[in-house]
Amino acid sequence: MSDRATRLIGLYAAIAGLAAVLVTPLLALAYFATDDGAYELDTSTVSAWAKPGRDLAGGLLTFASTGRVYGTYLQAFAVIFPAALLCALAVRSRRPAQQPRLERWGWRAVLVGYAVLTLGLVIAFGMETAGVITGTSSHSDALNVVFLSVLFPGVFLSTVGSSLLGAALVRSSFAPRTSAWLLALAFPLWIAGSFVLGHNGVGLAPILIAWGVAGLELWRPRRSQAFETGVVSA
Repeated sequence: MSDRATRLIGLYAAIAGLAAVLVTPLLALAYFATDDGAYELDTSTVSAWAKPGRDLAGGLLTFASTGRVYGTYLQAFAVIFPAALLCALAVRSRRPAQQPRLERWGWRAVLVGYAVLTLGLVIAFGMETAGVITGTSSHSDALNVVFLSVLFPGVFLSTVGSSLLGAALVRSSFAPRTSAWLLALAFPLWIAGSFVLGHNGVGLAPILIAWGVAGLELWRPRRSQAFETGVVSA
């Protein structure tokens, strides 16, 4: 992978990490407004942030029909998540050839998980473009099949794999440390985001932020080769 391509991937990942901070809560709030997601508001931990969050978001959630708003943020998430896969590939290509077993297995799980999740999001993007997500419902029978067969396995493998890889990177003193720790905590943070805050997208935001921080290191001039030694400056 050329230095120019690596830097562009790093920039994409950095932008995606920043965008995730805005897109993932809006995706969750849009989901709660649909017939399928409204029941999440019965959970106190969800309603505690969702109700004031919706008031704060204002027109960002009312610019179109409920289904169209949800579909828009789902497509936005589908656009930014592949940055995690590309950045992981770029960083992996610059890691030392000799790696501990935990890191080797972490990379395998992460790359497969991210690839499966990206595939599922691409399919969901196409289904939204084709008008599958309409009206006040966030799902159709076809989209439910995609979620159960592709998206959820991708989410599960991505979060578990990220925690395995993150634990290995923490042990190897990988920097930026923020990336290593966010990846190590990816699975419990996904559990919190999905079951406490009410949406998978919120739970996946730490992964995008982790690779966004790493991507910033890749994008900086003369820093794209830094991961070869396993350590970059803070």
